[in-house]
Amino acid sequence: MSLLFRPLRIAALISLTVLVSACAPKSYLVKTPSPSGLNGTTANSVPAKLSVVDQRKGAERDFSTGILPAGLSTSSGPIQPASFLAETLQAELNSRGLAVKVSSEAADQSLQLQTFRMVNHRTSGFSPFITFTYLSADVDTPSGKKRVAAFVKRGKVPVWSFDEVIEPTLNEPLSLAVKELASKIAAKSYGWRASDKQLDALLAKLDKPKLEGPDYLDVYALGFSNHPRAIERVTQLSQHADEYVRLAAISSLGTLGANQQFNFLKGLYERREGSWQDRAMAIKAIGDLDTAESREFLAAQAKRWESAGSDKESLWTLQIIRLYL
Repeated sequence: MSLLFRPLRIAALISLTVLVSACAPKSYLVKTPSPSGLNGTTANSVPAKLSVVDQRKGAERDFSTGILPAGLSTSSGPIQPASFLAETLQAELNSRGLAVKVSSEAADQSLQLQTFRMVNHRTSGFSPFITFTYLSADVDTPSGKKRVAAFVKRGKVPVWSFDEVIEPTLNEPLSLAVKELASKIAAKSYGWRASDKQLDALLAKLDKPKLEGPDYLDVYALGFSNHPRAIERVTQLSQHADEYVRLAAISSLGTLGANQQFNFLKGLYERREGSWQDRAMAIKAIGDLDTAESREFLAAQAKRWESAGSDKESLWTLQIIRLYL
């Protein structure tokens, strides 16, 4: 490169960095997730304690990273991922009628935390601020150790202030990740599912006519019910025109353990004309199914993407797949 063009390139890179950051703050104050309070029943005895063992290693220990790194704090101070998870997981399980104490103290049942982090991305000052929230752990259950995971993708274009991104891209994903993890632990460890009355209330809320259509948070809530009767409705919503309603529904097929929808999810994942978000949530849901067929498919896709290169789709898809491996 000639000396003439080098300063121009440096200036362009500086301008791009400024445009991407667009007055982004160095830290955000986020909310502690509010428990869902879902009513339900449990089939198994509930132990008094669940021990959270922090096994995150290397880069996994960096909680908030990305193109615009910023610290995340609650009113209690900077988020400490393991203790934050223990506190919010206990509140969510207790709100569902499961008397579990979650802490770092030794217990007969443990949750080995592998991943809990938020990664942000933005391509320009005019594009959405996007967060990817990853959560993965091994949990002791009556049928042995099980891998449980969550992945949430959200984006928002800040118009007047970066404060506008806090609720949709930070608060909501953190809350959804904790609730999804709680739902899977409740199902796998305690045989918990929402009552028929609770499920009917969730379905009625979704079916209530709204000008703007269904709320994606209500779709997630339906998935968190662990109720098999929810599968038909979320399958319908997995083809909804609204992106976040659709992603919530695809994700919920995995949370609900809809094994009969494996081929449907595989079709969504392999549909090249679809968006990456749809493919990402489909492979996430396939990981949730945790069957011999889904595990074999996931392992094959991991090998495929490992040899595909270092483009964004390869790297981002691999990050999701590795939550389950």
